[in-house]
Amino acid sequence: MTRRFFGFVGAFALLLGASAVAQDTQAVQDSISADELEAMLTAAGLSPTMLTDKTTGTPVATGQAEGMIFVVRALDCSGRPIRCGQLLMFANFDLGRETGNNDFRIVNDFNESNVNGRAYVIEGKSQIGVDFIIDMTGGVTGDHIGSRLGRWPGVIRDFRQEMISARTGS
Repeated sequence: MTRRFFGFVGAFALLLGASAVAQDTQAVQDSISADELEAMLTAAGLSPTMLTDKTTGTPVATGQAEGMIFVVRALDCSGRPIRCGQLLMFANFDLGRETGNNDFRIVNDFNESNVNGRAYVIEGKSQIGVDFIIDMTGGVTGDHIGSRLGRWPGVIRDFRQEMISARTGS
């Protein structure tokens, strides 16, 4: 009986090991090129327009999500062709008035209740905004990057809802 049990456990362990190897076949990357970024933004339905930062030569993209224009800045870049290890996505909302205490409350409420994205106030510019960072340190799969890009429209939607709820008191 004991021999059968350990035989079963051994076979089960081999199956688990084979399953783990099968799942680990996708390439891991710790950076992304401008062309890869454009392809992934397009696949996520984010309508990118690719640009290059004039000072640093690093990729910059603009796109649309939830009816908002947003920007993606590639950071932690090096090499030729340039590859970047972080993506910073952000969207700013023009308030048409000076920022005030209520705007700080909206930002704080959003930051306390959301793990994806970070809200901020841009004092002196009558704007508040939200950003989202994708960090590839240590290596990630293309599926991981794609899934994170796919979350971005939801971050914008959640932040807009926070602004609307604060304004309407709901």
